[in-house]
Amino acid sequence: MGIKKFLLDGQSENGNLIYKKMLMWLNNPKRVKYNNPDRLVQASGIQSGQTVLEIGCGSGFFTVSASKILGDEGKLYSIDIHPLAVEETQKKVDQLELKNVIVKKEDAMKSSFGDSMFDLVLLYGVVPAPVIPMKDISREIYRVLKPGGIYAIWTLSPFWSPCTALKCASFEKMKKLNGVFRLRKVNYPNQ
Repeated sequence: MGIKKFLLDGQSENGNLIYKKMLMWLNNPKRVKYNNPDRLVQASGIQSGQTVLEIGCGSGFFTVSASKILGDEGKLYSIDIHPLAVEETQKKVDQLELKNVIVKKEDAMKSSFGDSMFDLVLLYGVVPAPVIPMKDISREIYRVLKPGGIYAIWTLSPFWSPCTALKCASFEKMKKLNGVFRLRKVNYPNQ
């Protein structure tokens, strides 16, 4: 059993125990002091009324902030590959009665979403990860983003850069805000 299957498919009892501990850490109220979700989500460029994809929702740490900014006219699709993350985020969405959020178990590297569906994609706290090839996920994000859409990436890794994402699909680098890398989908003729 590989690390991806062990940790992410929800079938391994030991893998689930590790994942539950990670979700507890992600939900720690002290985390807000260091990783303020409101500030980080705003840095993506998110706007009221948009349709947004949140990849790797985990504990729903960023979900609430994104939902508030999007307002009643916006829609947030919060996805994760792990069933425990989906369950945890759905509980939070239900408790807070967030009507503009849809939580789904979904593999972000080969999603069921239509082409050019999203104004913005949030990839927060997910990369770098040995089980998520940037090349593959960035190509899929390019597919689901609308022309001119924003691919926002935030990571705790201090030396990480989005160079692979920029090489594998037509994105242009925008100004980095509050540690959030922002890439805009560029459509060239005959693409």
